[in-house]
Amino acid sequence: MALDRTQSVGLHLSARAGGFREYDGFLYRRCRRPRLTLPPEGPRPPRQKRSEATLARILDAARTLLAVRDIDEVTVEDIASEAGVSVGALYTRFRSKDELLTHLLDVTQRSQAERLAEVLAEARWGTVDLAGRLTWLVEQLQASARAQPGLIRAVFARLLSQSPALNAGPAALNARSVALLAAWLQAAPDGVTAPDPDLAASATAAWLSYSVHMALLYDFAFPGQDGEAVASELRRAALAALRPAPAAG
Repeated sequence: MALDRTQSVGLHLSARAGGFREYDGFLYRRCRRPRLTLPPEGPRPPRQKRSEATLARILDAARTLLAVRDIDEVTVEDIASEAGVSVGALYTRFRSKDELLTHLLDVTQRSQAERLAEVLAEARWGTVDLAGRLTWLVEQLQASARAQPGLIRAVFARLLSQSPALNAGPAALNARSVALLAAWLQAAPDGVTAPDPDLAASATAAWLSYSVHMALLYDFAFPGQDGEAVASELRRAALAALRPAPAAG
C-alpha cells in the first residue's frame, strides 16, 4: 500500500519512537552503540601532565649525568637514554643540547635561590655566631660542589662566558643569593665589626662561594692541599674580614 507524504512522515516518527528508523521505504532496528570501558589501570593522564612528566625525566637525567661528567662529555643521546625517551621526544622540547642545559641551569639556580632563602629564614640561626654560620656555609658549598660537579662547573662557565645581556637572569639570582647571605651574616649575635659591614658581608659571601668552588671543582686555587685544611683557612680568613682585629696602638 502506497503512503502519502503525511503518512510516511508519521510512520517515520512512530518507528523512531519504537526503536526503528525508516530508510528508503524499509524499517531498520536501531542498534545501540557499545559502551566504552576503561582499561583496568584507569585512564591515561592528560597530555599536559604527560608532557610535564617527560620534561622532568629529561632534566633529572641531565642532572644525573652531570653529577659524574662534564658538559662536553654528555650528549643528547646520553640524556635521552638516561631519561627513557627517544631522541626525537627530546628535540620536540629543546632545539639543542645548549638550550636544554640553559633551561636546566635556570631551573637549578632558581631552585637553589629559593631553598637558600627558606633555610636562612629559619629561627634556629638566632643564637648561632659568625664562626658557626661560616662553618655551615662552607660545608654547604662543599657538599654542593661534590654532589654535582659537572652542573656547578656549568653554572660558573655560564656566568663567566656569556655577555651581560644574556646573563642578566642568572646574574640577578646570584646577586639575590649574595644579598641574602650578607644580611644573614650581619644578623649573627656577635655582629660584623668591619668598617663597612654591608660591603664586608657581601664581599665575603661572594668570595667564599667562588673560592670553595674553585678549590673543589678545578683544583687550581689550592693545588695539592688537603680539603679540610683549605676549608678551615677559608673560614678563618672570612671571619677576619668580618670581624677584623683592632688596630694596634
